[in-house]
Amino acid sequence: MISWAMIRRRCHTNYSLLLQLSLVVGTSLINNSNFAVKAFTFANNPSIRPTPIKRISTSSSSSLTPSNMSILESPSAERNKGPIYDTVLSPVILPRLVKSNNNDNSLKVLELAAGCGVHTTHFASSILSSYPTIRLEWTPSDPDDEAQSSIDARVAVHEDPILTNVVRKANGWTLGHRGGTACNDGVRDSGGTSNKNTMEDGEGDATTSSIDYSDYHDYFDLVTCINMIHIAPWEATLGLMECAGQVLKKGGILMCYGPYIVDGKAVESNLKFDASLKSRDSSWGLRHLEKVVEVAKENGLTLDQTIEMPANNLSVLFCKE
Repeated sequence: MISWAMIRRRCHTNYSLLLQLSLVVGTSLINNSNFAVKAFTFANNPSIRPTPIKRISTSSSSSLTPSNMSILESPSAERNKGPIYDTVLSPVILPRLVKSNNNDNSLKVLELAAGCGVHTTHFASSILSSYPTIRLEWTPSDPDDEAQSSIDARVAVHEDPILTNVVRKANGWTLGHRGGTACNDGVRDSGGTSNKNTMEDGEGDATTSSIDYSDYHDYFDLVTCINMIHIAPWEATLGLMECAGQVLKKGGILMCYGPYIVDGKAVESNLKFDASLKSRDSSWGLRHLEKVVEVAKENGLTLDQTIEMPANNLSVLFCKE
């Protein structure tokens, strides 16, 4: 029989886990002592993550195990998720979209170059908290396989179980023949490495985007693209605007976030950042906002407004005509 002292020694750093183990062990003392052995094994195994306990039991995440939950980290996404939501999404974009969709009370969002999923979970959970009756459908997308796995894992272990119902499984839509991923701005910055199956030079699959989102024309209310334009080839920006121009509803919004060169000028720190990016990959670098606006216009998107953000970044909003 397993003593309480033994379990406390194993679980003293996680009170939530201790409470759940208490229920398991208490039941086992009455019904089946083997359950207590299983509970102790769970606590004694350092490879098992305690955080996702209450989510693993749900049907939508039952296939996820600690061994395949490869969650990537992005310090930059952690820093900017709050300002983006609090300064742009919450006060500017959401009230406008919610008002325009008051007939069906729905909100469909496509998150391109979603990276490791930090923005996915923060934005989706924040929207649900602010608009508890809204019918949210969040579609994260990134051409990087590891990013897709990270996004799905973050949703599966999130403290709000409703996310599994509103956030779709991450897809791998490629923007342009080389694609773009926010993972280049995350923990794998060194060397500018990317998923070789979707990001390498060469012919690639130039038709991926048109095939994958052919069923989503005029479907989404909002498309977001954060920290991708400057850390991807220019073809990815062309693909972004083509995609957004097709999948957004009339009156829908494209939100892009990152550093830009405006009127041929940029602060010194951004110019140094631009040089650093180009040293890693000659096809990367800060883009001239005017050129981005021009490409957007060619795809039926008009510049709505720009919002200054921390660390010399801009949130650039486009509206589909």
